[in-house]
Amino acid sequence: MARAEASFKQSEDEFTRKNTLFQQNSAAVSAREVERLENRMDERQAGIEAAEAQMEATQNQIDVLIPAQKASAEAALEQALTEVAKLVIVAGVDGRVQQFALRVGDVVNPILRPAGILIPLDDNRNRFQAGFGQLTGQVIHVGMLAEMTCVSAPLKIIPMVVVDVQNVISAGQIRPTDVLVDIQDRARPGTILTILEPLYKGRTDHVQSGSKCIVNAYTSNHDLIEDENTSFGYGLVLHGIDAVGIAHAFILRLQALMLPVQMLVFTGH
Repeated sequence: MARAEASFKQSEDEFTRKNTLFQQNSAAVSAREVERLENRMDERQAGIEAAEAQMEATQNQIDVLIPAQKASAEAALEQALTEVAKLVIVAGVDGRVQQFALRVGDVVNPILRPAGILIPLDDNRNRFQAGFGQLTGQVIHVGMLAEMTCVSAPLKIIPMVVVDVQNVISAGQIRPTDVLVDIQDRARPGTILTILEPLYKGRTDHVQSGSKCIVNAYTSNHDLIEDENTSFGYGLVLHGIDAVGIAHAFILRLQALMLPVQMLVFTGH
């Protein structure tokens, strides 16, 4: 822009000087030369206008086009980062992957074919699930004492305590299907799910997660039997219930002794 204005100024000064001499009828300047200088001055003026138009167009690019291109590039970058993020699978918990068997070319899908099973580091090793018959629904409760023996820890009786009782039974669930469901087809009764923890800390550290176990829960009617308001007949019934508990405890110990024999001798495992 400054260059165009300087060229115009130079042409204008030269035209003014030659035109003044021509008006004074000087023989040193001809009409043809004055006309040529005037044309050059007009040309330089057009150059100034072209430079101004170019500068305005450049300013419009700075104000409008470049911000739009920047926003478009940022949107494309964000989309690319989103696509890259889809390629990274991050678990919601810290853990270790077990049974990882992945080969080149395998399609990994968390629904159809997972690459492995994620076991959380805090996998509740000290919590166990046990199912009791529905007849125990009015008896089993939080704080109830129990005993457990497991295949992965044979010949050991582990004192346990009930810490939670699920208040629904899985056998009662009905999933919508394209056929009518006949309730009598559900002949198998569900069990009452309970959560147990060891009564003493560290007693289940040697039990592997997912181990098959046998659990007995026990009631204590000592306070009712000693209550002076308890009748003789009702006390006798309570004595019988406690005797059954002692018999079950004895049977559990026999089962703990027989588990290794059954697994090693009869099944060959």
